[in-house]
Amino acid sequence: MRRALILSGGGARGAFQVGVWNYLQESGWDPDLICGTSVGALNAVAIGSGMPLEKLMHIWKTLDRSKAYRRRLLRFLWFALFAPTFRPLMDTGPLRNTITNALDLEVLRRSPRDILITTVNIHTNQINLFDQKTIDVDHVMASSALPGFFPWQTIDGQPHWDGGVMANTPLFPALEQGAEEIIVVLLSPVGQFDQPEPRGVREVSELVFEQSLIASCQATLHAGNPVWSGQAKPRISIVAPTRMLGFRSLLNFSVKQSLQLIDDGYQGAKEQLAGVV
Repeated sequence: MRRALILSGGGARGAFQVGVWNYLQESGWDPDLICGTSVGALNAVAIGSGMPLEKLMHIWKTLDRSKAYRRRLLRFLWFALFAPTFRPLMDTGPLRNTITNALDLEVLRRSPRDILITTVNIHTNQINLFDQKTIDVDHVMASSALPGFFPWQTIDGQPHWDGGVMANTPLFPALEQGAEEIIVVLLSPVGQFDQPEPRGVREVSELVFEQSLIASCQATLHAGNPVWSGQAKPRISIVAPTRMLGFRSLLNFSVKQSLQLIDDGYQGAKEQLAGVV
């Protein structure tokens, strides 16, 4: 395998990845493998299903909260206080409809690229990988099921939720398959750009959260020789936002944020991948 594209999780920040994909397409850089988690899984499957760049950009540019989720705050509080069972904060029926209407799963099955997305099996607490021959809407919904906020999904009788919990940047499949060139798209500047010391509780909380997002990528990169044993070390390039986006950006499915992040992704790729693609 020559090239792999890795798409991290990060909720509504996923519009950044569309800008990066736009730049890669203009540059003629085409991956053999796309591996995504959470919103990265959504974008990976969209690309794998043959969705033209213009349509993918249109979806993100016209996406709003009503097409992603409905809040169920009162029901959530009632179950949290009085019921023995758990109910998530949000109803993701609108997102399921959006995905169902947008994706062509038959084209996905015939994708010339390998498409992999991750989930976490709640029973076994193991990372699960699903490829384009298996993926359906339930798998995509499971990969993006933010615990506590979105409902988990049942796959083959087992409950699954957001793969980002354990592998927010699923780099390991590309290394295991011997990719020579890897582009990783992060949805946080932490780990790629230096950050100032946090001030106050909120900034501390945000920095710790962003560090948790990058943890799986850092751990895989630092594994070094055991992962690359018996093969040439791949060239790994990383594209990331240059600024902190904050907690609100995660569920901010607004046209304004999407437009800004698409532009940020394009410009970021152009600058950070100079000399690479």
